[in-house]
Amino acid sequence: MIFIEIIMKYLFLFLSFIMCSFMVVQYNDPDPLMWMTIYGTVSVFLALAAFNIYFPILLYIQMAMMLIGIIYLFPSVIDWIKLENGNNLMQQMNNSKLYIEETRECGGLIVAFIFVSLIVIKSRK
Repeated sequence: MIFIEIIMKYLFLFLSFIMCSFMVVQYNDPDPLMWMTIYGTVSVFLALAAFNIYFPILLYIQMAMMLIGIIYLFPSVIDWIKLENGNNLMQQMNNSKLYIEETRECGGLIVAFIFVSLIVIKSRK
């Protein structure tokens, strides 16, 4: 049992590092403050969860906000699939292809949502 707890601790610290990395690369985004805040708070929540510190109300609020963002951005994912056949997600974004950036943002929110969901699952055990 101790072995699993140690593995979970390092897994959550690793996931925290991943989210921190997501946060760092947002500095040149058109709206960096919003994305750095989202990824940064998820990173902090993951690091705290590694040490069994949870803030359930804040986690649920963040999950709700991210879910709203995913739903809001999801039509762009559909556009990307239709117009680009699910390819070229890493191409240069321009004003005629805003769905590229919004698809990337939706993907980031989905990853963050999954990580916060893992924290909620861990907190219930």
